[in-house]
Amino acid sequence: MPKNIIKFSPVYSTMLLVGLVSLPHQVVAQEADNVERIQVTGSKIKRTDLETASPVSVISSADISASGITNVENLLQEMSFSAGVAGNASNAYWTNGGYGTAQVNLRGLGIKRTLVLLNGRRVVGGGTGANSSVDLNMIPTSMIERIEVLKDGASAVYGADAVAGVVNIITKKEFVGAELSAKAGITGEGDGESQDVSLTLGTDFDKGNIIVNLSYANTSAVRQSDRVACPKFGTEEGTFECFGSSTTEGGRALLADGTQVQFNQDPDTATNGDNYGPYNSANHSFAYLPYLNAVSPMQRLNLSSFANYQINDSLKLFIESSYSNRQGEQIVTPRNGFAGIKVGADFRYNPTGQDLEFLRRSNTELGAPYFFQETNTIRIVTGLTGLLSNGWEWDVSYNYGRNTGVDGWTFDIAPDRAAQTLDDSICTYDNSNGIPCGDWFGKNELSKEVIDYVKYRREGTGGNEMRTWSVNMNGYLLELPAGGLGFAVGAESRTEKGWRDPDSTVLRNGLEDPISGSYSVNEIFGELSVPLLADKQFVKLLSVELAARYSDYNTAGAETTYKMGLSWNVNDELMLRTVHSTAFRAPVITELFGGTNGENLRTIDPCENATGTIAANCLAAGVPVNFVQDGNTILTSVGGNPKLEPETATTTTMGIVWQPAFLEEFSATVDYFNIEIDDSITSVNGSDMLRLCYEDPIGNAKFCDTFDRHPVTHQVSELNQRPVNAAVEKVSGVDLNTMYKFTLFGLSSRASLDVTRLLTHESTPFRGQPTIDKVGYITEDQGSYTEWRSNFSYSVMADVWSATYSLRYIGSADDVNGSDLDPLGKSVGSVTYSDVSASWYFNDLTFSAGVDNIFDKNAPYLTSWNDANTDVMTYDLLGRRGYVRATYKF
Repeated sequence: MPKNIIKFSPVYSTMLLVGLVSLPHQVVAQEADNVERIQVTGSKIKRTDLETASPVSVISSADISASGITNVENLLQEMSFSAGVAGNASNAYWTNGGYGTAQVNLRGLGIKRTLVLLNGRRVVGGGTGANSSVDLNMIPTSMIERIEVLKDGASAVYGADAVAGVVNIITKKEFVGAELSAKAGITGEGDGESQDVSLTLGTDFDKGNIIVNLSYANTSAVRQSDRVACPKFGTEEGTFECFGSSTTEGGRALLADGTQVQFNQDPDTATNGDNYGPYNSANHSFAYLPYLNAVSPMQRLNLSSFANYQINDSLKLFIESSYSNRQGEQIVTPRNGFAGIKVGADFRYNPTGQDLEFLRRSNTELGAPYFFQETNTIRIVTGLTGLLSNGWEWDVSYNYGRNTGVDGWTFDIAPDRAAQTLDDSICTYDNSNGIPCGDWFGKNELSKEVIDYVKYRREGTGGNEMRTWSVNMNGYLLELPAGGLGFAVGAESRTEKGWRDPDSTVLRNGLEDPISGSYSVNEIFGELSVPLLADKQFVKLLSVELAARYSDYNTAGAETTYKMGLSWNVNDELMLRTVHSTAFRAPVITELFGGTNGENLRTIDPCENATGTIAANCLAAGVPVNFVQDGNTILTSVGGNPKLEPETATTTTMGIVWQPAFLEEFSATVDYFNIEIDDSITSVNGSDMLRLCYEDPIGNAKFCDTFDRHPVTHQVSELNQRPVNAAVEKVSGVDLNTMYKFTLFGLSSRASLDVTRLLTHESTPFRGQPTIDKVGYITEDQGSYTEWRSNFSYSVMADVWSATYSLRYIGSADDVNGSDLDPLGKSVGSVTYSDVSASWYFNDLTFSAGVDNIFDKNAPYLTSWNDANTDVMTYDLLGRRGYVRATYKF
């Protein structure tokens, strides 16, 4: 009978272990067999069957090697089940939100609803302070044995956060000898160089083994301007027009008489003999693409070790330890820092003779700053595993993780000091009091004294910490007519805290608030695997899986979740399975305790070029239509909400596993999934808030209170976006997986196909509000919710070489903000990417090479692009790129 494992917390561990160990050994007769039993993601009960009631996808180390990918994030996001955000969910292209972290988003339900485990245990959040998601950069791919992705809710087994599923990264535990691997890559344009070096050492000794890995990775930057000529929009005539940012060089201001003027970038073009003239976006817009990255430079150092020591025949000590250092930077646009600053008519450098209000100014005189991050993450897990005389297994472990980080800009502009240089009641023209008056009216007019006074290095710090005690036990309670009754029980006590300390200048100007918070949870769970029938007609095995977990949070109260699964092996060829489970997610630290933070987020104003009902409601509110919103981004206040409550979910999966006898080495699975989240914690994005307001200003009045417009220009000046418990989110679809191993022309071959068909992806912002179905649409900030997504792979293997062809398919989608005003970006056709790789084996040396996006597919244009005229979360911006790798074992 299978042996099982369970995990306990210190609160319950002694009582639970004593109670279980004291059971009579006669309860179960341990059968003497040599069949290996393993723990499959989604269950704490060890078993011989790899297929359970829950659907699990496995990515092996061979798959990782063949892909040529050197980070877990890109590997997972190319999978079809990452529907919704199958591109770059880490915001590596952006400076806001991602902070250079690498994250995964299953089913497009958000990174906070995907639980990431390392060897079945939790991992501390990663980033630069008060983060809720694991930074996948801390896990070197060279140490991965396999990745198991549970595409099912699993709160009853693993606790909160496992709403959309679980990603369990399993590392190599046994290795003898040494392996050195080096990889280098470059794009077809000759940029984006990357290097990756890994050294693995392992040995066995009298009572155990140890494995150590040292990895280093480095990626060079690629600018967006190296891939696209300019930001553009489509016209009704089906042509493209370039545009730039309205945060202009030289500065733009609103005069007292209501007109907008531009302080000319080129004084030779000044009108009326003065260094200013009417603002014209076509003439004065700022080319910002050279200040944005398509790929952000990053270097990463990882050190990890895994050790086991057999104390005696039934007791083993294990230690897992890892350290990761990540450094990254992204070039950002020249700082602004001037919006809303008012200047008197008598100020010496004011050429207009009128009172004015600065709207925007791109301060290129100071140069382009870089947004930088450095994080350090350590993780130590230590514990004991044991085997009782009745065959039950147990373990006790302590899991400690700590992440610290620093980030900021190489320089920024202090808004309060900038305002002082424009107030001659404070500043002096001869800098006699240390506060110089500034000539910000036109390009290259600033003195060094002004620049030195307003310029400062912006730097914030933060971190995350997790401490977990767990105790587990698993085994077989008794023998039933259809087989052994498997069980797993355990308890866990976990505390997590996060903090974020902004730069002192940022605090002084109210641009960001500090964050500090923590929570603790005590949990206990149980699981049963009950065989009901075996070896009957049409029933080789019929079994039920039951699990329940009680969780008590000091911030969110107590919650009980459960899982009920049924698996029916009709015969050796056919298995039917279904699971119904509940899940919940407690608010994380940033959602509860996050202070106000201003971020410039891309937002679409529905009053721009509005027609019909929206146009009428805009005009009724005093907002003109047929104007251009001031730039592509709007200052958005984000932060926490201490009144948040947990969100709950129900998940149902139903599937078929087929392994026909007439087609040896062929297998296929088809699984239907349905996830429904109630009281979901969400922040309605700015574009949706504005649209909902003007679609129905009375029924959606709460959204009309979330933003302000400038009284003269009518442009949105600030949005307030905080998390709330909304109504309902629903996701459903079908996953298909097939794999076939065969011989073709004397060569061993393997073909696999993964397909996901998204059926629904609905969200209702608040009860009584219209439901938004994202299926078949692509968004400006959440990626693509295309109906179809698939991956195909074909490999051939000979004695001294192997080769793989991979195909990634992203189905067509309509733009969520598409209209006839921009027919070119109204919809996006399907896109297919092809990758090839090959390896040659020379005794202890393996040489590999590969090319990704071999046909150099360009990223498609869409109306709601979030960068570089496309959706960088979904589509490949780099184009064709290749790599070579050498691995030597000694």
